[in-house]
Amino acid sequence: MKALIIGGGIGGLSTAIALQKVGIQAFACEKALQITEVGAGLSLWSNAIIAARRLGVESKIVNAGSVIEKTQSAIPSGELLNETDFSAFARKFGAPSVCVHRAELQGILRDTALSLNPQAVQTNRKCISFKEKNGGIQAAFDDGSHEEADVLIGADGIHSVVRESLFGVRKQRYAGYFAWRGIADGVSELLPEGRALFVVGRGIQAGCFHCGKKRIYWFITCNAPEHSQPSPAGNKHDILRMLDQWRTPVAQIVEATDDHAILRNDIIDSPPRATWGRGRITLLGDAIHATTPNLGQGACQAMEDAVFLAHSLSTISPVEDALRQYESLRQERTKFVVDQSWQLGKLLQLSNPLGVWLRDTLSRTKYANAQTVNLFERMLDVQLPTLESSVTS
Repeated sequence: MKALIIGGGIGGLSTAIALQKVGIQAFACEKALQITEVGAGLSLWSNAIIAARRLGVESKIVNAGSVIEKTQSAIPSGELLNETDFSAFARKFGAPSVCVHRAELQGILRDTALSLNPQAVQTNRKCISFKEKNGGIQAAFDDGSHEEADVLIGADGIHSVVRESLFGVRKQRYAGYFAWRGIADGVSELLPEGRALFVVGRGIQAGCFHCGKKRIYWFITCNAPEHSQPSPAGNKHDILRMLDQWRTPVAQIVEATDDHAILRNDIIDSPPRATWGRGRITLLGDAIHATTPNLGQGACQAMEDAVFLAHSLSTISPVEDALRQYESLRQERTKFVVDQSWQLGKLLQLSNPLGVWLRDTLSRTKYANAQTVNLFERMLDVQLPTLESSVTS
């Protein structure tokens, strides 16, 4: 069996590995000239690390990143609201939670896929169309080349060409805020080892994580109209002005970040459709269930998708039945993550003074802490199948 994967991001690369582990020829075609991502960190919670275990890359990811043992939430004055023990989740689910630089994660996945097949990842290949042909799928690329395969997987992100070809253009949902992101070097002492810090204010939230040796990944969100732009003074100036009265280390961490390395993006999501695919075509990751980053589950769910897809294709025939089973196994869980993340974002981005006061007051209660624990336990609790070859390539 041959599978053609459109997209070489985390979901596409994870799928290339997973499929090869079960004996399926897999080729990830990425439109960019090279697979790179700079300036951002990524949280891989226990469920994603278990997926990484299935892919055979767990130890490499853990060694490249920083283990999250505890998260603390505070308000800008520095007053602690609550904390969550992620080392307890690690013991319960059998895997740690880790923050890793996105570029390093993609490098690990890319190198692993290529070690299984030197042709498994192909860059500068932009898919422009596809069609059913000879009982399979034929894809056309902008360089005039064509590829035939038994199955086509759209892992080409929130603006997926594959999804739009199947179901038409669908406007994505703007969350009402944007996010700055960056990596600070040489200031790791500002954050206790193993800790992640979240700060919530009026219409703004921030997060800081250790992200490998002597690095801290940070993000800051801010309510604003869609497509808003930084002031002429630049992103760092705008951020530091907003954080002027904060009594937390967030401003110092931002100060240690190169202004040109600060990313700014509108936060959007894509509520999953009831139908994910058709015939020998399916979708995966952000292409079908892009989520806001409030729960840090975007990459995690894509990696889970890859494992379930490979298992379905290796254990069920015909191909169409395998794809529909994969989709049915993933729809409820991914919808839960997208919905919960959207709702959490609305709560964290509150700007009404009374609403902010009520949120912060309730956040200090044992009930709120128990709700947080329950949410993460449900999110991290996933039974991922093992990947064993049972098909012929």
